[in-house]
Amino acid sequence: MAALVQSPAVTFASVRVVARSRNVVPAAAARAATVTRGASLPRGASTKMTVGTRTAVMMMTSTDRGSSRANAVVKRASSRTDGADDYVPWTDPSRVGLVALWLGLGSVAALVAPKGTTDFDMNLVTTLIGSPFSGAVNPIFESLFNSLGVVPAVYAALLLPGAKDQPRIPTVPPLAASFALGFFALGPYLIAREPREDPVSKSSLGWATRTIFESKIFAGFNALFATFLIGYGASNFSADALEGFVTMWKTQSALACVSSCDLAVLSIAMYGAVSEDMERRGCYDAGKAAAFCAVPVLGPCVYLVTRPSLPEN
Repeated sequence: MAALVQSPAVTFASVRVVARSRNVVPAAAARAATVTRGASLPRGASTKMTVGTRTAVMMMTSTDRGSSRANAVVKRASSRTDGADDYVPWTDPSRVGLVALWLGLGSVAALVAPKGTTDFDMNLVTTLIGSPFSGAVNPIFESLFNSLGVVPAVYAALLLPGAKDQPRIPTVPPLAASFALGFFALGPYLIAREPREDPVSKSSLGWATRTIFESKIFAGFNALFATFLIGYGASNFSADALEGFVTMWKTQSALACVSSCDLAVLSIAMYGAVSEDMERRGCYDAGKAAAFCAVPVLGPCVYLVTRPSLPEN
């Protein structure tokens, strides 16, 4: 009889030990509880045993949940580029340079651009939309202004393959806003984003990225339009056109002043995006990257046409 009384106590102690161990599966605790229920228990021992069993199960469940959360964190972290968690943008000289460009562009808009030109600029935009390439607008400015539609499209093709799991700023909103706001919208994203230089497969990309922005048709269209804009500006270039553009820049149009500076800043910042895309595709060459970016607007378009395609899987 004494042996039967002692048996539940020993089994209860073993269940408590099992509950504290992370290396024993919950099934072991359940089996121990089953043996205890089958034994003869003294008065009051049954209640204690039930509480002990519940405690064991709850502790094991808590341990399993903690392990699942830890595994999920590790899985998310492993999906990022190695070393990305250690990347701090403001310690990268190239990102500090982008900050300087963004602040410089803002200073031009606030301090350099002519004031009180709202009505002139509204009429300018209306003419650009209503009568494109008709000669009603200064041809130099019209070429520059339309180039601000090409450059964000090129940035989209360069940046979207590395857009996954960007931790600070999502990629799509600043890219979309850059078609209207240029580097004012795109600059903070370029400054804060983490590099994505590891190879990616086309199947891992979103539908728009793999179908549109990876398409050679898309690249060819942008290259042709950029060629047309350069040809239009060059064929209509004259001393009078240049003088008229300078007058617009200095006194007539804040839009002309800020837009031309915006295009210059976007073209300078393009080198980093082209270089990263080359790394991702295994064709990086610093000299070629610089050569593509040395020709504003058209050079990056030519890169999109000639760059290797991403593997399907």
